[in-house]
Amino acid sequence: MQTIENSLLQVSVDENGAQLAHVISKQGDFDYFDNEEKQEKAVAVFKAADNDENLALTLPWTVVDKGDARVSLTLIDTANSYKKFPYHFEIMLTYSIEANQMKIAFHLKNNSNKEMPFSLDYNLPLSSNVAEESVNRIVLEDADKKVILESADFKISSAQDEISCAINQATLAPETSQDVELNFVFE
Repeated sequence: MQTIENSLLQVSVDENGAQLAHVISKQGDFDYFDNEEKQEKAVAVFKAADNDENLALTLPWTVVDKGDARVSLTLIDTANSYKKFPYHFEIMLTYSIEANQMKIAFHLKNNSNKEMPFSLDYNLPLSSNVAEESVNRIVLEDADKKVILESADFKISSAQDEISCAINQATLAPETSQDVELNFVFE
């Protein structure tokens, strides 16, 4: 488990799947992902456009950079993953915090000489009531906490007990990279 923190937030990331395990308010002394019944994790989902296997959970992540308020993990294709998803790729996922804000940044890189189709999702447990929802923004609110989630890159929606941030049926040109991010404000 990797932990980053500042004076307002403490964030824990599980290297297994680069999953966001905790976002704790130091002032309110509560975990934004704790729904009293169970502690859930936010999960990255990276898969081929026509495949259901989540490569972000089946391949190993490696911590490549760590500071007080940021941690970066990298996922790289393997010979075994290439058999199922015939592309060479890298994903760097960076969690960073500043004041009461957290940014989750993905750097996707296609190292193949052909176009790479993919889907990228980031699924979060829904532990508060949805107060406001639009295509690229969602506001969660309870009596004692509020979370604003925004992205210019992901389509954001809520369903039952989770928030889905999705980039579906996308492609990445050969030998290119793309940066996408999610931004959170915790109040």
